[in-house]
Amino acid sequence: MKWKKRIFIWILVSLSLQFSVLFYVDHYFLAPDSKVVTKKVVDDKPEKIKNIDITVPANAKNILASYDAKYLSYYENEKLKIVDCKDGSVKDIAVNEASKISFYEWLPDRNRMLLVEKKSYDDSSNLILYYYDVSKGEKVKIKDLAWANTKSEVEDIQLSTLTGVTYVKVSSKGERSSIYRIDRMGSMTKADTIPNYVSNISLVRHEDKLIYEGLVYNKIYVTGSDEAITIKGVDKLTLIGTDDNDNVYLGEVKDKLISKIYYGKTSDKTSNWKVIDLQLPSEKNDLFVSSDGKVYQNDALKGVVKDVNSGTETSYEGKLLQLYTRGIVSLVGNKISFGIFK
Repeated sequence: MKWKKRIFIWILVSLSLQFSVLFYVDHYFLAPDSKVVTKKVVDDKPEKIKNIDITVPANAKNILASYDAKYLSYYENEKLKIVDCKDGSVKDIAVNEASKISFYEWLPDRNRMLLVEKKSYDDSSNLILYYYDVSKGEKVKIKDLAWANTKSEVEDIQLSTLTGVTYVKVSSKGERSSIYRIDRMGSMTKADTIPNYVSNISLVRHEDKLIYEGLVYNKIYVTGSDEAITIKGVDKLTLIGTDDNDNVYLGEVKDKLISKIYYGKTSDKTSNWKVIDLQLPSEKNDLFVSSDGKVYQNDALKGVVKDVNSGTETSYEGKLLQLYTRGIVSLVGNKISFGIFK
């Protein structure tokens, strides 16, 4: 009977540990950065970013800023570095033995990130999903994603802090894409997709819906439906993104360029979706959708980012890296430049 008692105790310990991790993810990691208090706001001025010179190494890769540009991250010699933009201090993210961080992504609305460690063996690899809280310096394991061959990599992660659902796209060259769905309780299932090969993915913020694009024929689908999203008179579409109001943005592709953008909710008929006509056709990589539904178009030759709806242009220097909630992040030589939208 003693062995039964021991097994029962170990089961309780294991369940307690798992519950503790999931409770933290749900109530702290996915919770807002600060407590909500009610008070009268007299003057709501945006916080100014201090003009700190931030220089990144010449071999820095995958430079990303957090949603409010308070932090910056990049790879250097297969190590993940995080820069505090207030004082320029740099921190290394520790990894487990014989592992490396193969993917990371900032959350869209708080200074926390999801990262993937990869541990490779002779003919297989183990992909493990973690979260990292920058302010607390905490890194906690969320889930073992899959055992796969050594060429398997995480290509994208989409997470909604409102629904607590995470979708992870894993691909291997020459093999079909695998998309894993992880809910608040850590339960993981493999999402069924119509095409075997998936390119772009984007998550609807208030609903458990993933929008995904087939790699070969550029058909756009939403999980839970076998029918592609179609727009009358349009032969080829590409997924640009989604906003906080659950609108999906699709670009009409002609001669590899986008001249029109259609947007609306998946619950509405596409005949009722709105249309944006671009004055200058654009490549997909030069189009951005903000969380509040603004569409921006980058003109790399002029060094300007244009708000398509208002026509307002914001200039920048160097190479555009990304947009954040209030402006533009660019690389000038080895220095990071932050520009505020006009």
